[in-house]
Amino acid sequence: MVHKILKTYIPAISMCFTVIILLAGIINLVTEGTKNLFIGFAFEVAGYLVLTCILDELIGRINFKTYLGHFFAEAALLYPVNLFFAVNFKWIGIHTGSIILCSIVYFFVIAANHLYFYYMEKSSAEEINRLLEDWRDRNV
Repeated sequence: MVHKILKTYIPAISMCFTVIILLAGIINLVTEGTKNLFIGFAFEVAGYLVLTCILDELIGRINFKTYLGHFFAEAALLYPVNLFFAVNFKWIGIHTGSIILCSIVYFFVIAANHLYFYYMEKSSAEEINRLLEDWRDRNV
């Protein structure tokens, strides 16, 4: 059950939530013609997430010796992007407390995200290995 929640339900909820928010934003902009702060924020976050996915893809093309090396490289590259968006779009104030809090949240989220995908890939590899062993046992 936990595997199904992690592999199916969390990604499905995330994708549906994103599509609903973006479509609500587009409908709001088309029908009302006024600037809704939440909708603007949703589009800013969507742009930030798309940019981080593009940067993740580029970083993923580098052959790191360890998964931890990949994590640290990605965290270091995306951190200034995170602060740039947070400060320029006024998601946070420009004072020490808010920058520290933003940094803590950033590192917690990126660590949780990497752990999630690490364990999902590990689980998939174990499943493939199990299937290969079953196939080998039947054909020997």
